[in-house]
Amino acid sequence: MNNITRRSLISRAALGLTTIGLFSGAPHDTEGQLVWKTSEWKLADFQKLVNDPARIKQLYDIVQLGDEKFLNNIKNSFNGLRFGFGIPERQIKIAAALHGPANMLNYDDYIWEKYQIGEWLKVTDPATGKPAVKNLFYNSKIGLKQESVAKNPDDQDSIYQDTSMQACNRGAPSF
Repeated sequence: MNNITRRSLISRAALGLTTIGLFSGAPHDTEGQLVWKTSEWKLADFQKLVNDPARIKQLYDIVQLGDEKFLNNIKNSFNGLRFGFGIPERQIKIAAALHGPANMLNYDDYIWEKYQIGEWLKVTDPATGKPAVKNLFYNSKIGLKQESVAKNPDDQDSIYQDTSMQACNRGAPSF
């Protein structure tokens, strides 16, 4: 059996997906866009992220919200790398590729209310017991101003236990 590296595995997977795409026929105008073209990317920002010399790079591919479980997984991964393995924060880069229903985490409260996103995704606001009309996943539960107060990773009120998008996005580049 050949010695398979991560790079060769990814290359083979990409080749396989490309081959499938070649034989699947051209998409109809009414179908959703599945592949972004070079002109649609902020390539300089993407290259900066890809070429970052961080020691650890992780990517989470997220489709379903799953009651915020993936945000908790990202938080746990970061905390495990940072505190369990002693890797400096600047050496850890974690990205979440949100698409499908999970992409709704990118939208503000106005969109959540206007399009009844909570009802569509079956997200209940614990304060009202009704479908959420605001993005419950975005705002920090502790407030980012308290970050310097609670640096203990075991403190439930520390930034290290906050699973909000706001907390997870500290210092993240925007695309």
